[in-house]
Parts: sequence; structure tokens; C-alpha cells
Amino acid sequence: MKFRASKPFFIFLMITMFMVSCRKDSTTEKPVVETDKIKEQIVVLEETTKKIENSLSTGDHAAFLGFFSQKYAGFYKDVVQKNSQKLVQFNEVFKSRKLMSCNGFFAVYQVTYQGKPYEITMFLDDDGKWKLKDM
Repeated sequence: MKFRASKPFFIFLMITMFMVSCRKDSTTEKPVVETDKIKEQIVVLEETTKKIENSLSTGDHAAFLGFFSQKYAGFYKDVVQKNSQKLVQFNEVFKSRKLMSCNGFFAVYQVTYQGKPYEITMFLDDDGKWKLKDM
């Protein structure tokens, strides 16, 4: 008896073999960041955001700019200085923040301004302190 495979069966067999050979090896997966370390960073992050609130509530633009990395402080410096009287008003927006995600190195907050949601991102800088990135 002569065995004759159909063309669709052969294609199915090849695709299956390819998929099996390309599966992910579990030893190459990245380790998950420990939950306790993330929780510790969230505590530090919340302490930092309270300090940001204090700088905003007093309208202290120099202190507020201190919560940005050197790169981003340079980017926001002129705008913050020209609008320092609005920092107190922005504090009310900042107080509406809700932590959306944090992986221990990068955090995203959502704030509401005039009924619309906006994001504020922070990151753990090289100096080990949480810094504002985007507003």
C-alpha cells in the first residue's frame, strides 16, 4: 500500500512543526520584579509627590523645578518661571492624581483638568530619586 499525503495535510504539518520549534524557552524569560520592591518604591514615590504638592502650594518654582531631572528642568524652566503664579492653581490639578501604574522604575499618574484626563509620568533617576518627566 502506497501512502500519499494531501497537500493541505503537509502544509499543516510543516506549520505545526515550525510553531513547535519557535516556542519560547522558559529559561530565557526575564525575571519578574519583586512585588515588595515595587511597594517600597511606591511609598517613596508618594512621599515625593507630597513634596511636589508643597512646592506647588507655595508657588516656589525653583523647588518645583528641582523635581525634574536636569534635562527636563531645562526644558520646562522658562515656562514654569513665566507662569509661577499658576503653580498654586496647578496644585489643585496635581492633587487629583491617581496612580495608574508603577513598575518600580517608571510611574504614570492620571490627573483631571477641566473634566479631561491627562497623564503625568515620573521615573526613578540615576540619583535614586523620583523625578517628573512629562506633564
